[in-house]
Amino acid sequence: MEPKFQILEKREDSIKFIVEGVDVPFANALRRTILADVPTFAVDEVEFFENDSALFDEIIAHRVGMIPLTTPHERFSLDSLELDEYTVTLSLEAEGPGMVYSGDLKSSDEGVKPANPNIPIVKLAEGQRLTFNAYAKLGRGKDHAKWQPGFVYYKYLTRIHVSKEVPDWKELKELAERRGLPAEETDEELVITTIKAFYLPRKFDAYVGEKIREEAVPNAFVFTVETNGELPVEEIVTIALKILMRKSDRFISELHKLASD
Repeated sequence: MEPKFQILEKREDSIKFIVEGVDVPFANALRRTILADVPTFAVDEVEFFENDSALFDEIIAHRVGMIPLTTPHERFSLDSLELDEYTVTLSLEAEGPGMVYSGDLKSSDEGVKPANPNIPIVKLAEGQRLTFNAYAKLGRGKDHAKWQPGFVYYKYLTRIHVSKEVPDWKELKELAERRGLPAEETDEELVITTIKAFYLPRKFDAYVGEKIREEAVPNAFVFTVETNGELPVEEIVTIALKILMRKSDRFISELHKLASD
């Protein structure tokens, strides 16, 4: 069966979709590829020139390293298995009193800058100064969490069958509709499709297993992907799929080499 994708919901920072025609290993491979292999820019080294703040250099460097940086996907081959060595310098020169924010960082590349300008870095008192250069490069989440492009999780697509012999079954229909879940009726039962989590009230526990049963839709999963701001959320999924294909092609190529030896 050829894989099929159905987008359920798309927001500026997240996307929810159903993928059908794949098995659990593929679903988990896609999840792990998004988290571990989709590259983004992040600060990897900080050179301090002056730091009179209350925080050690190492603490500030860690905070700066965890700031999500926009990654211009159209300029880099992010689906490549080898990363570009391009380096971006983000400089900061600040004097107290006042809070230093991510938006105070000045980038040498307009395409690579803090995705959110309002992330606090350190508060400077009267007369305190902070000056440094931070060097950002492309990296992958498998090397450090600062390079993860976002968060992803999936669940089985399931259907809950509720017999109309269950007292107050209409209450479950109303709950499903409030949650935005498809709820279909037949003469004998109510069928709720769980495109997102759905929990039965405890009053219905006694009917679970006989008059209320849940079945998994074969080879169908509901994915939710959220971005930190480095990449558009749809690009995260697209790049991850391309990386999976490239890895598969390389693996097949290596197998052919071994077979010919």
